[in-house]
Amino acid sequence: MRRFVYLIFVSLFIACQSSDYVGTNKELTGTWKLISYCKSTGTSGCTQTTVPNDKGVFISFSKKNEFNEYYRNTRPIDYSFLGCGGGSYQIEGSQVRIRATCMSSSNGQLIDLTSLSQTRLVLNPSGRGEFLFEKQ
Repeated sequence: MRRFVYLIFVSLFIACQSSDYVGTNKELTGTWKLISYCKSTGTSGCTQTTVPNDKGVFISFSKKNEFNEYYRNTRPIDYSFLGCGGGSYQIEGSQVRIRATCMSSSNGQLIDLTSLSQTRLVLNPSGRGEFLFEKQ
């Protein structure tokens, strides 16, 4: 009887872990517009900066773990998140690994997933400050 209860407990624990992963991946799927970001002011500081309404920096995550970054009325150098187009992504706990085509490492970049809801995404690449996105 003891083994049976233990088996049920372990099965429920594993099932809950799996559903959290799928839920996070599902919430991340879609197109996100950059609203504000932490613009570097030197070696260690940054200033929170709002992207003007007439500019657009977008990232999208597909169900097939594909990632894309694109711009409207601006250049990647002005408001870049990564600044190099598409690639793939993978969720790893509370982080997302981006593998873009321009990256020198096949491991990509691991980015902190600070907050994720149905309408809001906050990422913090390399501890440089937060990038706030809204779902489109």
